[in-house]
Amino acid sequence: MLKRWLGDVKESEFDTIEGNHNPVIIAGFGRVGQIVGRMLTLRHIPFTALERSPEQVDIVRRFGNRVYYGEPARLDLLRAAHADKAKMFVLAIDNAEDSLKIAQVVRRHFPQLDIYATARDRFHALRLLDVGVKYFVRETFHSSLKLSEVVLQGLGDSQERAMETVSVFAAFDEELLQKQQAVQHDESKLIQSAKEARAELQSLLESGVDGEIRIS
Repeated sequence: MLKRWLGDVKESEFDTIEGNHNPVIIAGFGRVGQIVGRMLTLRHIPFTALERSPEQVDIVRRFGNRVYYGEPARLDLLRAAHADKAKMFVLAIDNAEDSLKIAQVVRRHFPQLDIYATARDRFHALRLLDVGVKYFVRETFHSSLKLSEVVLQGLGDSQERAMETVSVFAAFDEELLQKQQAVQHDESKLIQSAKEARAELQSLLESGVDGEIRIS
């Protein structure tokens, strides 16, 4: 049960979290967090949703969602949400700096929690790796892959060839991301790594996939 509704909330006052602990905590109940929440609900998996934007809290509550207003980076709120007993922490915060701050707090105080995060871009993903977050999804990566697959088919590729190209690219790029963690703070080495990877990927694709598309 929520202690306060938006009209009673001031900037420094957060909701009181009551009830038993849930196995999943979702930090950020925007477009990504809500979908994860809906999937968990479909599977009857209880979760605790934390959202720091009072406007967003107001919106999602109107649609019947249970969400607690609070700052997920605050240790007292995480303890109130029973982070010490939870199994998984879903980090769905849009702002990269805030996301990293929350990840650091969770890693430091609740090391048993597996963090599953969204990354806005490649650099956010690399910094999540530095913090120790092993599981993350780059927000635009998979949608970009799907769009690329459709574009290739629109240009005349078969579905099989387009899917193979995208699959090779995705696997290669995920591996590259792990390698680039070591050089992310050296711009010249990072650029060189990207150039070498581009050439290596081109060679890999041409050896396994006929990369030429003839546009009539």
